[in-house]
Amino acid sequence: MGLLGKPRAAVETRIIQLDGQDISYLLKRSPKRRTIGMRIDHRGLTVNAPQRAAYNHLEKVLQERSDWLLDKLREWQANQPEPMGFGHGEPLLFLGSDIRLSLITGGLRAKPLLTEDDNLIVKLPDIADAVAVRRKLEQWYRAEARRHFSQRLEHYAGRMGLPLPSLALSNARSRWGSCNSRGEIRLSWRLIQAPISQIDYVVVHELAHIRELNHSSRFWAIVEETLPRYEAAHQALKAGGERYHRF
Repeated sequence: MGLLGKPRAAVETRIIQLDGQDISYLLKRSPKRRTIGMRIDHRGLTVNAPQRAAYNHLEKVLQERSDWLLDKLREWQANQPEPMGFGHGEPLLFLGSDIRLSLITGGLRAKPLLTEDDNLIVKLPDIADAVAVRRKLEQWYRAEARRHFSQRLEHYAGRMGLPLPSLALSNARSRWGSCNSRGEIRLSWRLIQAPISQIDYVVVHELAHIRELNHSSRFWAIVEETLPRYEAAHQALKAGGERYHRF
C-alpha cells in the first residue's frame, strides 16, 4: 500500500531479513514525522517513520543501511549486560558503587539492609524464589531512589531559583527523566544505580525544562550554568547506561 493508504498501527513489531539474518525491530509511526529514522538502544532496533509510509519503502531503506545496522546490532549485542539471576552473591550497582546481594531466610516484612561492607541483606521466607527477590529488590531501589532524588531536586531547585517540583518515579526504559508543561518531574528509579554526578545531570536537565521546555541553546546554557561539566556526566550516562537496565 502506498503513501495514500489508510493509517497504519502507531507501534508494531516487525521482522526483516538482512544478509540472511532475521532482525526484529519496533516500528513507530507518527503523523508529524517526515523522514525515516533508526535507533538502537537497550530494546534493540527502533524505526521511526511517517504515519503512511509503505512497508516496501521502509524495508528498502533498511536494506540500504543493512551494513551499518548489522554492525551496530552486533556492537549492541556484545555490550548487553548479563541478565540478573537474583541469587545469593549477585553483583548489584548502587549510586555508582558495586554492592552484593546477600540472601538470608527470614520474615517477608524485613526491610533490606545495606551494610558497611557493601552487602545488601535481603530476608525472605524462600530465598530461591527469584520473583520475590526481584520484587523486594525493586522496592528497595525505588525507596532509595525517591529519597536521593528528592534531596538532589531540592538542592538544585534552590540553586536555580525554582520552586521545588513534584517528583514521580517512572519505570521508563527509554528515558531517564521527563518534565511536563506543569513542571512535574518524573525520573526512572533505575537511575539510582548511577553515580551521583550522572543523577545530578539528569536532575538539572529536567529542572532546566521548567524554564525552557525544549533543547534550545538557552536550555543548554541553563544546564551549563548550574553544572559547568555536565557534558562528561552526560557522555558517561550514554556510554554506561545499559548496565542500569539489567532488571
